[in-house]
Amino acid sequence: MAVESVDSPILPGLVTQHVERASAALAEFGSDGLFLFRDSNILAFCGVPLAPSDRLVCGLLNRQGDIALVVPVFEAEIADTLPAGAHLITWKDAEDAYAAVAKAADLLGLSSGKILLDDHTWLATQHRLAQVLPKAELTIDPGVIAKVRSTKSPEEVDAMRTASEDTGRIYPLIAKHLQTGVSELELGRQVLGELKAAGLMPVGDLIQGGENASVPHRPAGPRLFRNGDAVIVDFVCRHQGYLGDLTRTFVIGAPSEDIKRAYRVVRDAQRTAIDFIRPGVACEDVDAVARSVIDSAGFGEYFSHRLGHGIGLDVHEPPYLVQGNPQRLEVGMCMTIEPGIYVPGCFGIRIEDVVAVTPDGCEVLSRDVPTDVSDFS
Repeated sequence: MAVESVDSPILPGLVTQHVERASAALAEFGSDGLFLFRDSNILAFCGVPLAPSDRLVCGLLNRQGDIALVVPVFEAEIADTLPAGAHLITWKDAEDAYAAVAKAADLLGLSSGKILLDDHTWLATQHRLAQVLPKAELTIDPGVIAKVRSTKSPEEVDAMRTASEDTGRIYPLIAKHLQTGVSELELGRQVLGELKAAGLMPVGDLIQGGENASVPHRPAGPRLFRNGDAVIVDFVCRHQGYLGDLTRTFVIGAPSEDIKRAYRVVRDAQRTAIDFIRPGVACEDVDAVARSVIDSAGFGEYFSHRLGHGIGLDVHEPPYLVQGNPQRLEVGMCMTIEPGIYVPGCFGIRIEDVVAVTPDGCEVLSRDVPTDVSDFS
């Protein structure tokens, strides 16, 4: 469920920030280098929008901040956003791609160093790395990447604020087209078409009406909207690599008393959580304060998921606002706050916004997007 703006993959200055912070973190962790595998990590530290598939794409970064990117030769031109001075190592289909990794490691002085592996590195890839780098010490990254990516710089927050504002452009279009007799799929097609015409590149949506909305993340389907339906609309939009993720709940016609009451409880739970957020607060405690509002209203069994997730270059990334996570919030962390109530076979309600932790609380990055898009009074 993503809506992707047409823009640069990531600002070069942000890649530099990430590399500098990773270099410092490698020294702190007593390691020599970092192996990058996940698409968002290659983007974050190399500035290139490529990812591994059946063909190997990967990156290496050493403690001095030097970068090497390994790509198939026919994709070399896509790597033109690689920072100046970085090494581009290509390989042909008839060649062993991992020989190119060994070459990259040698160029960065990592052939016999301690290399931390991106924790999304496939097991088969880990096995091949051990074969081509027999003198290196390979271990799963204990937190260098998370340390760099979980707290955002002001420039990163700016990109996410714009992404959130762009995502909010969806909801007036939903309001225009939402009516009885229209299907979830049809509404999605209408709205995504208008977004594309407005200069955005929509690539997905999550629209659920009536009983379908009682199952979080159920894909949009052929169900027709009916009078009295609560309709969950969850969208994601990208700006300069960074994401906004918002959910609003609409109603067609007059909502039932149960739907009105559930909506007000979800809205109160979200506001309570947002007011509670500040540096030093534990992730699990933010989840708990929102959950207590829903529990007290008698809907506790119908709030079936965590309160929220971190967001940045990935729509779901640390930190996670969930019971059992004692991680403390830090300035610059960005996350969704998305309480919900889902009554099986009847209706679902969810409200979601993106917030950034500030020195004295948090900023709602989507604050200019109205919360109440329908009348639940």
